[in-house]
Amino acid sequence: MFSLFESYNNRELFVWLKDLDGLRQSLNLNPFLNFLIVFLFFSAVLVIFELFFLRLKRKKRKKTKEQVQEKINVFFSEVFFSETQTEKYYDFKIESFKESIPLHREWCKDLLIQNILDLVRNFKGGNNEKFLSVYFKLGLHDYTKNLINSPFWFVKTKAIFFWREIRYVKGIETIREYTHHKNPNLRSAALIAYISLQEMEPLKILEEYSDNISHVEGLNILDIIQRKNIKKPDNLSSWLFLKEDSKIIFALKLVAYYNDLESGDIVRELLNSSNPKVRNEAIKTIGKLFLFSAETDLIKIFPHDIEENQIEIIKTLSLIGSAESIRFIYYLLELKKSSEIQLAAMYSLKKLDLKFSLNDFGNNEVLLKVKKHVENPYLIESI
Repeated sequence: MFSLFESYNNRELFVWLKDLDGLRQSLNLNPFLNFLIVFLFFSAVLVIFELFFLRLKRKKRKKTKEQVQEKINVFFSEVFFSETQTEKYYDFKIESFKESIPLHREWCKDLLIQNILDLVRNFKGGNNEKFLSVYFKLGLHDYTKNLINSPFWFVKTKAIFFWREIRYVKGIETIREYTHHKNPNLRSAALIAYISLQEMEPLKILEEYSDNISHVEGLNILDIIQRKNIKKPDNLSSWLFLKEDSKIIFALKLVAYYNDLESGDIVRELLNSSNPKVRNEAIKTIGKLFLFSAETDLIKIFPHDIEENQIEIIKTLSLIGSAESIRFIYYLLELKKSSEIQLAAMYSLKKLDLKFSLNDFGNNEVLLKVKKHVENPYLIESI
């Protein structure tokens, strides 16, 4: 019995040794595989250590930034809110502060500028000179000059944004040059900054601006106009004759904003523009100006325009329409137009026709559903 067991164990040992020898031979026969395994092993170890040290570095930088931010908060409190405001005290605090932070690092300069910009936006009163003084004494102006001289457009844009927000008006001429730059993003940033900083006829630059005025740019410019209370350009009506359609569209927005009734006749002429977007903005402008004289013009162009503009015409007629518009809109409902047009028509009739609630629309089920929805917008029943 024992001999059988011993024989079995010897046989197992022989098989194991044979497998081990086969593995050894295979490893000897594949030196490239050996190298690859070792390489992958050490690469994995290296990546693990790299990630570990990167995490430590990020933690350290985050902690450093938090400490610098605390120092910035204390410094700004002492400089801007302290009762001791002598020039000597002012310079002493700035020099002491510069020695306490890593001002040679770009992230530190960016953090300082961002804090100054936050104060500029939130601080009420005529303190812009103080902010600019700190900006210069900390050497941040040299930093932003280096940014604007960078060969990369996005770095230049960053500097232009800084100058715009901190209201560095001496940078206007430099900014103006970039309104003709080949990069559209840089041109756009320069345009917004120039209008924001320029005091004398800031909108005049739009006449020479070579690019389209996008919807976002238009909104930004209108926001600046409202905040700065920029007066209406003397030649605003002439802008409606510009060749670039996007400029005409923006000019129409300005006509509506300034309630420029003198441009009313030109606005009506733009209803015949070949660009449907220009026609759309002209239709909206007619409503905002309450140009009652354009009622017949709108009805006349309705059949030939795109549906989006047709809906806008119906909305505008609800503002300036007379009995003629009421008859026209009722006629539209008989033509079995799209549900969007039917809905816009019903809303307009509700505003224009005092007898709207009494109309049964010939017991037309579709129109009655639309009417119910207009009278009760929360009605769940589908149109």
